[in-house]
Amino acid sequence: MKLVCLYHCNQIPKKFMKDQFSTLVSRVLAGEAGDDEKKMLQQMLQESDEHASTYNKIKEYWDADVVLTAKRDNAKFVNDLMSKLGAEPEKGTSKFRKIYQRVASVAAILFFATTCSLLYLYNTSDADHFYTYSAQSTPTDYVLEDGTSVKLNKNSSITFRSDFGKDRRDVQLTGEAFFKVTKDASKPFTVEAYGTKTEVLGTSFNVKADPGNVITTLVEGVVRFKSEKCEEVLSPGDEICYNTSTRKYARYATDTQFNTAWVTGRFNYNNVTFAELSEKLEQIYQLDIRIADKRIADHIVSASFLNEEPIEEILSALENELGFSYVMKNATQINIVSK
Repeated sequence: MKLVCLYHCNQIPKKFMKDQFSTLVSRVLAGEAGDDEKKMLQQMLQESDEHASTYNKIKEYWDADVVLTAKRDNAKFVNDLMSKLGAEPEKGTSKFRKIYQRVASVAAILFFATTCSLLYLYNTSDADHFYTYSAQSTPTDYVLEDGTSVKLNKNSSITFRSDFGKDRRDVQLTGEAFFKVTKDASKPFTVEAYGTKTEVLGTSFNVKADPGNVITTLVEGVVRFKSEKCEEVLSPGDEICYNTSTRKYARYATDTQFNTAWVTGRFNYNNVTFAELSEKLEQIYQLDIRIADKRIADHIVSASFLNEEPIEEILSALENELGFSYVMKNATQINIVSK
């Protein structure tokens, strides 16, 4: 399988601009390094976590036979890149120059892949072409050819054929994504993940897929969830969890914010009792919250908080308004008592 990375960054990773390090990496990966050079590189890797991380990632791309392409002349890019790296390899070694160019190219791809979102194209045969949209360290937004918006959670990706939208709209998901699908009754939109399919016409929903479970959460519209032993039509607020090993599933009503708060980065609860809010907090933080005073439990509150905000900060913001104090009894239990 050939992998082609399409990049749009003009920056070069500073950590790869050290000529000695880049030269050693080039020679070692090409199998042309002597014992002294191998020992020198090994020492550099042991002394610097940054160098070690860079080398491991470049080697991974190298072993995957990465091919650099761009929207501009490839030879010109490599020449510019060589210049920006700060030093030209010794002349008279055209073979080494090609090796060095390849490592430099891989380094540029690596920089793009670890700091930006990633789009790459690969083909399994002369006729089959696929695109992959990928998010690396942060959630990333994409818009597909049909107008469907996709927000990929970090370390997630979707793959689709190059003829997406022509007759069908099928994507394969690894990780987690939130979809807002453009309605087209003639072309159903399908998300495939670990032997399951979530089919829609036009709606918004979240799918979280890993080798153990596939969880689909419906926010708006209607979706049909299908697998070998399951076919369920979901309504807004429904969630289905399918175990890919046992092929068993559970369908239930849920607070859609639990699996979609990563999209907005925030939970919002308006005009709920403190007891109801506490139940939400228990589910979010996997805690047991015990309220001793019923008057506090029945108090109407509104709360908005970040999805990664510590629970102590949330309770501290409410304790003066509701007149309570809280005690962390242990790592999994919080007691709410009147002041």
